[in-house]
Amino acid sequence: MKPHAASRPAATDTATAASARHIFAIGFASAALNTVISATQPVITRYAALNIDPLVFCSASVAIAACFAIAMLAWSGELAAIFNRAFAPWLFGVSMAGTVATSLTLIYGLSKIDAVAGVILLESEPVYSLLMATVFLGERPSSRQLIATATVLVGIGSVLGAGRAFAPLYAAALVFVTPMFWQTSHVLSLHVMPPLTPRCLAGARYIYAALVLAVITLAGHPRALAELAQWHVFAVVAFTGLFVFFLGSLTWYGAISRLSLAWTTAFVIPGVPILSFLFAMVFLGERPSLREVVGIAVAMAGVAMLVLGADARRPVKAAEAAEAVHHPVS
Repeated sequence: MKPHAASRPAATDTATAASARHIFAIGFASAALNTVISATQPVITRYAALNIDPLVFCSASVAIAACFAIAMLAWSGELAAIFNRAFAPWLFGVSMAGTVATSLTLIYGLSKIDAVAGVILLESEPVYSLLMATVFLGERPSSRQLIATATVLVGIGSVLGAGRAFAPLYAAALVFVTPMFWQTSHVLSLHVMPPLTPRCLAGARYIYAALVLAVITLAGHPRALAELAQWHVFAVVAFTGLFVFFLGSLTWYGAISRLSLAWTTAFVIPGVPILSFLFAMVFLGERPSLREVVGIAVAMAGVAMLVLGADARRPVKAAEAAEAVHHPVS
């Protein structure tokens, strides 16, 4: 009996190791897919800004994402939670900042500047993250964080005067502040997650935003909705709503529910601008200048300094889950 009893811990350890490998494999696949999805957002938004009415693009694509979110939350039994009086005000604020404001600033900004410039400006997100963590969460930045943040700003600033890529400046400013709204939704989400799940929070972002953007579009430009009758317009809108928004959220949360937030961020963020550059070159015919390539490389080095060295294993911490409201560039 003793050998049989002794074999039980070994069998348990083997099963645990196999389960850990399976969890990591799913998390890694989710992170890899999310990197590809996130990289398409500046490119598809730039294309839409040049070919589709901005309000129609934003409202219709978010509405499609909302439809899938409603189905997902109804299936999970969480749909009623997003309209709970205790949570609704916070969820509405998260939606206005994280989806409505970012959708509008991104598309109106990218209507004037190209996708390559947009990718560089969106690298400002870690700066806003550090700033808000300091101001609203009382966190004290380390020397490494300050140096990394300064590196990001140097990389962005080094290309602001490069040719006409960042002109007009007001359009560049709209893209530059987009991550600020993402991070604002980040802070607001701390009030509801937990007890709400990331899935519920992501769904609420699209559902509330769809209602608000529909009102704005109907009030400001109702005739533009006729564009949706054109098959190529509807195809772009459907791709954005289903692939970029909805599937992007699912893959992000699929990754961070199995891997650590810091490790997932370290994996995703450096890959997004590289792929975005490639997509912009292939699908939009844009060519980054040498100065822009150097600038994004410097900014990416700063981002890497913030997140490298993290453990891929996901710690069970409510605080980390609360930070994971927004996935990069979406």
